[in-house]
Amino acid sequence: MPKEWIINQANMRWGLAKKNRVGAVSDEIRKCAPKTVADWQNHYFQNVYPEAHLENIGRTLYKSQKYAKLKLKA
Repeated sequence: MPKEWIINQANMRWGLAKKNRVGAVSDEIRKCAPKTVADWQNHYFQNVYPEAHLENIGRTLYKSQKYAKLKLKA
């Protein structure tokens, strides 16, 4: 099974990519109009959510992938 499937399942189940988790990303990209990825990262971490917040979402996703793999083996 492709990795994308597991990531999509986790996003749907726990809502990790929802606006209340990561902010209004498309709106923020328009506001920032970044020229580089670094510009975007600086804007996002200063104005939307701190880096630690996204790291916590990443940890949740990682744990959910491990959970999904275990469930698939059973």
